[in-house]
Amino acid sequence: MKLLWITSSYPRYAGDGAGSFIASLARALVTLGHQVDVVAPHDPAVEPYDLGGVALHRFRYAPTESLHIAGHGRALHADQRMKWVVPALMPGYCLAAARRARHLARAGDHDLIHGHWAVPGGAIAASVAAAVKKPLVVSMHGSDVFVIEHNRLYAGVARCAFGRAARVTACSEDLRSRAVGVGLSGAKTVRLPYGVDTARYGQGEGRAQRERLGIPADAPVIGALGRLVAKKGFGTLIEALSGVLAQHPEAYCLIGGEGDLGPELREAADRLGIGERVRFPGHVGWQDTPDWLAMCDIMTVPSVIDANGNVDGLPNVLLESMASGRAVIGSDVAGIPSVIDDGRNGLLCPPGDAGALSERLGMLLDDAALCRRLGEQARADMLADYDWSLIAERMVDIYRQALDG
Repeated sequence: MKLLWITSSYPRYAGDGAGSFIASLARALVTLGHQVDVVAPHDPAVEPYDLGGVALHRFRYAPTESLHIAGHGRALHADQRMKWVVPALMPGYCLAAARRARHLARAGDHDLIHGHWAVPGGAIAASVAAAVKKPLVVSMHGSDVFVIEHNRLYAGVARCAFGRAARVTACSEDLRSRAVGVGLSGAKTVRLPYGVDTARYGQGEGRAQRERLGIPADAPVIGALGRLVAKKGFGTLIEALSGVLAQHPEAYCLIGGEGDLGPELREAADRLGIGERVRFPGHVGWQDTPDWLAMCDIMTVPSVIDANGNVDGLPNVLLESMASGRAVIGSDVAGIPSVIDDGRNGLLCPPGDAGALSERLGMLLDDAALCRRLGEQARADMLADYDWSLIAERMVDIYRQALDG
């Protein structure tokens, strides 16, 4: 099968986390024998790296390097509101992407067009699919649904893409139902979760990471990893840690990642008097995540619905942590409870509830056997149902349905 993808996010350099799940699925499809051409925007951070057999085609859409900010998760400030200049960039972005994709589609005779994110990728892919008369699949990933819920223009554009699509995938049931609420037909929607490279995770070496960060080898480590934006819930985690560290002063918490809320989160930890034990090591390259997760005894995924209504779809770090055999505490929100079976392969707590999160962290810090049992079951579940090879096979089935329908 010959596939043409249009996406607003794809890793810009080796170890980049932006769109890493898109790249993982593309490589898994190539491994199955399919050809994948990806159209993605330029970014100032782009560097050459091994694409694993995927053909990547970048396009420019802005007059200067500094204005290439409409892709790779950079269009929203703290994932809560669109940066003011982005609407002005979108016409040029869409025209440049569509022009590049149409040229490839006409020259390559692809079997199917696949747009990632309902807007802009799904809408651009819909125009290309109509021009070359090929089936269309659209995949929703989270922030796109948030945008169309809050903007009538983008909602109208997304509905056009949904109407043209043969199949639409959503990474969680929450995302699917929200999209139906803004005009998607439920009959053509398929829940397709993300996968995880189980061969990479569970084999990490955490000792070197602890030495690099100055963490004692025997100190309990609570981890969190992701962009420092409101919907990740790291503010709730910091609030929860105040009581946890009072009972377990030997413990550390490491919150890896970069983002707009970094200074605010550091200030919150200092204000609570736990700044020495809550560390912000900054960017963690995707290639380093197996070792980073192996360093942690407990991983938290404290996602929340932020003040503007945005929420994660299905956090990649959740699957990677579980595949690493870590005991995970996640919020009972969005796609997280579709993966965590509370008490069997992880623990759930209400989103934004610092008291509940503090109680569950204390429970795990007091019970090493429970940590071990949850982690072992989590990895077994990832091996059985979430390896990228299995998700890619399910994606191929969806493509075949689109081609048949």
